[in-house]
Amino acid sequence: MRVNPIAMTLVVSLVGVQTAYAQNTDITSQAFMRAALAVMTFDYYATKCNKGGGFSPSQAAKVEAWSTANGVAQIRLRLLAFDRYPIQKQQLNQGLSVITQQVAAQRPNINSCAAAVSMSQLRDAQFATVSPEIITAVNNPPKTPKKVGQSPSQPNAAIVSQIHSFGWDSRTKVGIGGFLTIDVYPVVLFRNGDALTNVKGLSFTGGLSAHKRAKPSEWTRWRNQGGKLQLARKSGWKALAFQTTYQKLPNNFKLNGFFRSLSGTGTVAIGGNDTISAWKEYRFWPDGRVVRGQGAGGQVGDDASVAISNVASNQRGHYRVEGLTLYINYDDGSSEHRILIADPKDPKTAIWLDGVGYARR
Repeated sequence: MRVNPIAMTLVVSLVGVQTAYAQNTDITSQAFMRAALAVMTFDYYATKCNKGGGFSPSQAAKVEAWSTANGVAQIRLRLLAFDRYPIQKQQLNQGLSVITQQVAAQRPNINSCAAAVSMSQLRDAQFATVSPEIITAVNNPPKTPKKVGQSPSQPNAAIVSQIHSFGWDSRTKVGIGGFLTIDVYPVVLFRNGDALTNVKGLSFTGGLSAHKRAKPSEWTRWRNQGGKLQLARKSGWKALAFQTTYQKLPNNFKLNGFFRSLSGTGTVAIGGNDTISAWKEYRFWPDGRVVRGQGAGGQVGDDASVAISNVASNQRGHYRVEGLTLYINYDDGSSEHRILIADPKDPKTAIWLDGVGYARR
């Protein structure tokens, strides 16, 4: 069975929507949303399988091993909590619908038991390997969601308090067509001497310590040697490519422009016909106004069918920047706060919100 990755990508790319509560880094995180969708898809086919006679002994053994190794029972129990997050719940249901419709179109006579087993063997369903942090999270669910309008969440505030400064480094990478290009990327320097070279780790489920355990290659050490900032590399200490760093953004710092975070997947590169893109976007004005929006679209299969979704309406509000934190209060009463990384000398190029990059359009 081939489970199309489109719905997975769609759901994971849109999990930043704010609901009546501030973001819960456990249940509404990208890792847990991906796990939730995988479990829901498995349960869909497992239910149909049980109605038709059930799993064979060998299939049942595979399912049991998968469930035990990956905390599936605990994840399944947490799915009930999505009643408090109606937008994310709707995203999951839409994702499940897209997956099952895709499979039905490709394999109208598919065996439900085989489909369930195949779903359990997908890489994205090996939660203990691809998202080990959620295994701990599902065993320690938060007791009370945090209402919007309160002070910044403790995880964000705690991370900001540990940051010494941020800056930029460069590396050589293979670009479009196989040509070598120079990639300039942000680096976060911490007060304890740690350096994070992939700022997406700022929003990692479970926090910085969990990210460091899960992805140690994205961490190193930094030092100031003779007035030069250096990062520890395998070959020794190397100077940071750009020596200017910022402990905070300037007072009254303003953003200006339309910024979009785009993600996608597909099978075109390997001869297929499926493509999907999803985006989150912000439009900032220097006078403090902001509009947020998001959506997704794609082409699936030989019939060139197109699916487009705008999960949430644009939201209008006002923002301010204090230190390294972007605060947004929306006209509908909701709010959000993000760790903001931007180049004060050139804020029109790109920004990073909780480690997620947004390019200026």
